[in-house]
Parts: sequence; structure tokens; C-alpha cells
Amino acid sequence: MRIRSMMCVPLLTQDERQQGLGVIQIVTRDATQAFTEDDLDLLVTLAAQASIKIEIAELHEEALQNREHERDLEFATQVQLGFLPKSRPKLEGYAFADYYEAALRVGGDYFDYITLPNGRVVIAIGDVAGKGMPAALLMARLYSSTRFQILTKPSLELAVEGLNEEIAGSGLGHRFITFLVMELDPVQHTVKIVNAGHLPPMLRSKDGSIRELAKEVSSLPLGILPEQKYAASDNQLKPGDVIIAFTDGVTEAMSPQKEIFGRHRLETAFATHDGPVEGLIEAIVEQVEEFSGGNASRDDTCLIGFSRSAK
Repeated sequence: MRIRSMMCVPLLTQDERQQGLGVIQIVTRDATQAFTEDDLDLLVTLAAQASIKIEIAELHEEALQNREHERDLEFATQVQLGFLPKSRPKLEGYAFADYYEAALRVGGDYFDYITLPNGRVVIAIGDVAGKGMPAALLMARLYSSTRFQILTKPSLELAVEGLNEEIAGSGLGHRFITFLVMELDPVQHTVKIVNAGHLPPMLRSKDGSIRELAKEVSSLPLGILPEQKYAASDNQLKPGDVIIAFTDGVTEAMSPQKEIFGRHRLETAFATHDGPVEGLIEAIVEQVEEFSGGNASRDDTCLIGFSRSAK
């Protein structure tokens, strides 16, 4: 039978945009029952009510998904925090301090302390390209792989080369990691440094002078070239020497005027605080936060430091 009468009314969101949600269509094949203007007005009213119900249902579904995502994110945050050191090394004549904050709930910055059987301590810091969950997942892999390579390879250079080969062959696309690792010998008072494309650490001497370390041996970040070779820089630590290492979340912190904190301000902050290393790290963080004017950081932030006693 042929359609004798038909009504179509769109289902629209009840805001200014009036986006389409669907259509209500009613037809009749009874030639004696043609739709009237009143029928159409009634259908328009019903369509508006149906649109509201659909929007409420969609909002409810979105809220449930957000709640589940929030639970997953909270779990991921706790897992990631579990990878970070719970305590600092305890070495006679040395002090350690650190600071970590993710730009999002989870992040890609990493640091760790690894005590070796010979009594030396390895201090590692890294910055995974990107942020959020993908960077956090790679950071978790970096944590376990770094410990394995450090504890199984005979030298710091070979450990970093093994780590690079593993990251490069992990099938993680074009992601890379800037990485810095320092091996502290508390008996000989030396620190060996291997730098895989990371920001060079700074050393402040007892006389207040500041210099960069291991800049000359800096090589490609991890994950770019599987066969990349890495070299080490050997440095003597004198009484009163302090070393800090950091990620670009420190130097690239931005002010409300769109200026970056920069390496020069970091050097100034480093030079003007001659107290314990823990107070130094706190002072630098406070200056970065003050410079940023309360703006949320665009990048993860990590800062570590250690010092040899002046006596």
C-alpha cells in the first residue's frame, strides 16, 4: 500500500548549536487518517522530550566512562610513583636530594638510585619524549631495563649501549629518551658520567664556580640508532662539590610573559644557595614556581642533586 501521509521531525540537542541526534518519522497508509497540524505540533513536543532523554543518557554514559578512566589514571599514577625511589642513598660524606612532578597525572620523566655490590651508587635521570600515558609506559620500561643493564654489564658505557639497543628495538615508533647516568665512587670520590643526549649536569665547586660536566661525551638519545656507541667522562669530586642534574621541565618552565626560565637562571639559583643539597633543590623548585607565576607546567619536571661534604 502507498504511504498516504507522513511526518518527520529532527531530534536536536537543546543548546545553541542544535546538533542532530536523529529523526522521528511517522507514516500512515490509511487515506482517511491524514496527519494534521496538531499532530505535527504534538510530534515536535515529543521529539524535544526525546532529545533531552537522549542527551541525559549520553551524559550519563560519558560520566561512567570518565569515572572508569579516572580510576585507571589513578591506578597508573600509583604504579608510576611505585617506580620512583622510596629512599635516598646513605653514603658517609655524601648527601642526596631530588624532586619529581608530572605535568599530567602520569609522566615520562624518570630518575633512580641503584646501589652496586661494590658500594658505588648509580644515579640515573631520563626524559621520555612526550608526556601522559604513552610516555609513562615507556618510563616504566626504562626503569626495569636500566636496572637490568646496570647490574649485568661490566661498565657504564656498555650498560647504556645495551639499554639503547633494547629501546631502539622495542617497536615503540619514533619515541626516544634523553638519558644521563652517573656512577659515584664514594671511596675514590669520582663520578663517571655517560650522557645520551640529555642536558649536561652542573657542578658547583666550593669556591662557587659552576661548570658543565660530560658535555663533550654527549651522544644520541636512546632509541634512535641501535648500534650507537657511548663514551664516559671521569670527574673528580672535591670536598664541597655539588652536582645537579635535571630535565627540561626546569629550564623550559614558562612565565606569564612567555619567557622561559632558562639555563642562566638555573645557574644563578645554583650559585646563590650554598646550604645543604636538599635545601638547594627546594630553593630551585621554589624559584621555578615563582617564575612561572602559578602556571601549570607544560612538561614533566625532575631535579636531582648530590654533594660531597666540605670537611
